[in-house]
Amino acid sequence: MLTWRALATQAESGQLEIPEGVAFQCDQACAEYILHLELMLEKTKWLVDVDAFGTLPSARQLGRKFKRLADGEERSAAVAIRQHIEVIELMRSVFKRYFVDTEELDRSVGARIGGIGAGLGE
Repeated sequence: MLTWRALATQAESGQLEIPEGVAFQCDQACAEYILHLELMLEKTKWLVDVDAFGTLPSARQLGRKFKRLADGEERSAAVAIRQHIEVIELMRSVFKRYFVDTEELDRSVGARIGGIGAGLGE
């Protein structure tokens, strides 16, 4: 996370440059990976069936433990997946900067050219 924050800062200050096409491809790869991670996150809810461990108190306790490891709020698979999604979203923000800025520049130039053309009667 710290590395990508530093890269985001470098990108905003102009110290880091990524070609638009490369940034777009990286953004798309990130979007696909986020979808994959979101599907994995959804599956953590169904990963453990607490009732499948049996009715003995020790079995119920074991089932609850595995359930916490799957989708609990601390040190679980679900928490790790959410952290990965956060990092990938930060990566996307770095990549998007390059093609979003280019699109905005294209629109701005197009509007100015259109204004010049209108001023000339075209």
